[in-house]
Amino acid sequence: MEKKAYLEIAKIINTHGVRGAVKLDPWCDGPQVFKKLKHLYLENGKEFEVSDVKTVGVFVVCSLSGVTTVEDAIKLKNKILLAKREEIPLAKGSHFICDMIGLPVKDANTGEVYGTLEAVSQPALQEIYEIRTPSGKLVLMPAVPQFVDRIDTDDAIHITPIDGFFSDAEEA
Repeated sequence: MEKKAYLEIAKIINTHGVRGAVKLDPWCDGPQVFKKLKHLYLENGKEFEVSDVKTVGVFVVCSLSGVTTVEDAIKLKNKILLAKREEIPLAKGSHFICDMIGLPVKDANTGEVYGTLEAVSQPALQEIYEIRTPSGKLVLMPAVPQFVDRIDTDDAIHITPIDGFFSDAEEA
């Protein structure tokens, strides 16, 4: 699977103040990621230098080069921001969710394919893997070390589920 050079990282959800700052809904591990980014991009390729980054709860407020008035910022509302993959800090052993979607989910011991990772939701403290089985059933699995053995974005997500976890889904 070819990996994207640019990743969606946030949505501009509002303006902040009268000097063109924007409020972002971050789509990454946390708002602190933005403090390490130098540039952000729109889907059309327009590039912005990022400055004055601060967090407001779970949101990010920052200034973007060339956006100096509230009117400039209003024009960007609801736009998606991207960052270059290589500029996004990623902890060792971590993976971008977009690289995991579509991977087969296999038994770490037997190699049996349980299904395909369809989505990753983050409802609270723990990510939930949404796995579509070959029969079309959707199985929700907590992404905890007790279940997830290893992730190889060039191969599969290798898991060790508890007995009956997938057999119950096939019978439903």
